[in-house]
Amino acid sequence: MNRLTNEDLMSEMKKFHKYRMDANQKSVILGNLAQLGTKGKRRYISTFFKPIVSIIVLVVFLASASFFALEHAKAPGSPELIKAKTGIELFKQSNESFTIQKNKDFTVKENKDGTVQFEVKGKKVGGIEPLNEDEMVKSINQQNLMTNEEVEGYQYPVTLTLDHQKMLDVVQILHYYFKSPESKLNYHVYFYTPFFNEESADEIARSFNIYKEGKLVKGKEEWLLSNEFSTHTFKLLTGEKDRLGISGVPFIAGKTKVTVWHFFGGHNEIETLNSGDFKVIAINKESREKEQVLVEGAGTKNEKLVWKYEVPENSPIAGDSDTGSIHSIRSHLNLSKPGIWRLDVYFGVKRFGSIIVDVK
Repeated sequence: MNRLTNEDLMSEMKKFHKYRMDANQKSVILGNLAQLGTKGKRRYISTFFKPIVSIIVLVVFLASASFFALEHAKAPGSPELIKAKTGIELFKQSNESFTIQKNKDFTVKENKDGTVQFEVKGKKVGGIEPLNEDEMVKSINQQNLMTNEEVEGYQYPVTLTLDHQKMLDVVQILHYYFKSPESKLNYHVYFYTPFFNEESADEIARSFNIYKEGKLVKGKEEWLLSNEFSTHTFKLLTGEKDRLGISGVPFIAGKTKVTVWHFFGGHNEIETLNSGDFKVIAINKESREKEQVLVEGAGTKNEKLVWKYEVPENSPIAGDSDTGSIHSIRSHLNLSKPGIWRLDVYFGVKRFGSIIVDVK
């Protein structure tokens, strides 16, 4: 076969049929080409988009898991996710609440932060606030202390302080710090004098109760009978050793009985003994009613029940060598009905102690 020259090729090509496209045909072809280009781009984007989204989702998931793990990396059973810095914050996290006796002499204002104010005619005369341990120590250290002691006879462990004030309307502040058995909270219950005295403050403070998730938190049994103890001379008394004791137990309901009260202690107790008249308030466990039990003029036609025996001013403190007490007082007592009774002893408005007895 002979090879064609360029001239032969040109001659042969001129023999092919020629076709020309009009404007519409060109437009259709261009449109189809454009659609093919778009589909190619979509396929290209789709090819890379799904893996990218998957990577983003995975990163977010891992970050969330890490954050969750850090937030919960605490000791098992720990109830606090955020450490409470103040007593109020701890109180809000503790699920605890509290109640206290109210009466007509003052109103109780509850604040949003959980604290409480006692008010008389719109003036603050006391209150309640939850404190942590550091706040309690700071509160006590800021006071002009006259008394600072742990006292018995309350449902919860309590520290009592007497704070001397130089304010115009307030002479002293009585502070009770009740320790919760269920948390690290200390409930600061405080009373301004002269709006309250030691007797009225003590009565209200004894009614303080703590609740956990709506249930009463029980502390020490308030109504445990007082123990019998012996003095250094082996004489038996009923009460609190080295503090307060009585002879003449047991008691018979409705029967007047001679009772001798013996008081023990040192300088602070002597100061209390010199504070005023000798007073006994008897409280029945069942009814919680207060009664007069001291008998004046016993065995005479003038016999009557009284709250107190008057103590002449500058009356000497007379100890009893038979018991080793620093002071003793002879009295007649009459308790009206059988049951458990608490005998709260005061000199003036200062409480000395309590004795709990079972009346037959």
